[in-house]
Amino acid sequence: MEIQTSTATSWTWADQISSYRFWGLAFFFIFLLVPSMIVNNSITIFSREYGMSGTQIGAIFSFKAFSGFFGIWLAWFLTRLKNHYLLFLYAGIVLSGLGLIYMMPSVISFTIGFFLIGLGFGAIALAIPAIISGGRGGSEMFIVSFGLISFFESLSWVGFSSLFGSLIDIYSTVQGCMSVGMVSAVAGILFLLPVKSDLFYQAPPERNFSLTPTSREPATVALLGFIPIYNVYHMLNLTYRFHGEVNTLNPSRNLLSPRAAVWCSLLLFILSPIIIASVNTTLVSKLKENGATDYHKNWSVILWSFILLPVSFAFIQSNMNQLLTQQAGNEVEQAYNNV
Repeated sequence: MEIQTSTATSWTWADQISSYRFWGLAFFFIFLLVPSMIVNNSITIFSREYGMSGTQIGAIFSFKAFSGFFGIWLAWFLTRLKNHYLLFLYAGIVLSGLGLIYMMPSVISFTIGFFLIGLGFGAIALAIPAIISGGRGGSEMFIVSFGLISFFESLSWVGFSSLFGSLIDIYSTVQGCMSVGMVSAVAGILFLLPVKSDLFYQAPPERNFSLTPTSREPATVALLGFIPIYNVYHMLNLTYRFHGEVNTLNPSRNLLSPRAAVWCSLLLFILSPIIIASVNTTLVSKLKENGATDYHKNWSVILWSFILLPVSFAFIQSNMNQLLTQQAGNEVEQAYNNV
């Protein structure tokens, strides 16, 4: 397996999230998370079907958690070889563990199966953020990628527990639960198929997007954000418009494409402060370049994104209006000097 040499070109977090490769890796992770969670929630079934004591079950489940730490070596090996095909191997390790529990119900097979599941998923949980950050996107990209993976994993404990509980009630045998886990793992592998190892060493693709900048009343922008039901459309529409308009005013690879920004707002709402900060940072850099000093700072925009999101949007619109006024004045002055 050939070790590829990475380019010096850096992928920004916006480059990554605007790429289908990111979403393929993310959904691969989510679907491989399902069998891990099903196993974690099937303690009562193991106890009921095989008469295992609480001590035995606790030891087996602890063994699974412990084996996850060894995934660091598999994840490190993948980053060294820079080849995403190893993710198929790690998914296969998880499937092997599920299959072993399914076909050979015994304490020994359970122990080995749980070890394989913990090992494979432990490697995936570390490898996915490492691939997404790629070592070329800087600390911000790693925080975003690892934070998203942690977010998905947290959702599994908080929001998915009832779902897994229902699945376990329906498929109330060890074999039934393992079957659901294997189906989910195979679905995750399908999402991995379009992903290429080029993500390790290829330069990020060009993302050309622009919209005609529009001046709006900041107070109206904020007030419309408080109208029930309509406010969802209003905020998503502004998210789309802001990214295209701000990129027209000051092109930046730290901006998401308008479509990616909307999808992130819908599916990855935890990124909202980061998305808003990137838009305002791009505006502020251009305002500073033009000599402006009176504008809404990033800290205030980020702070209000946690308190009242429409206020942050109003601040961004205010900064955009100021930049549009500056540019209009510069155009008038240039036209006057040409006369």
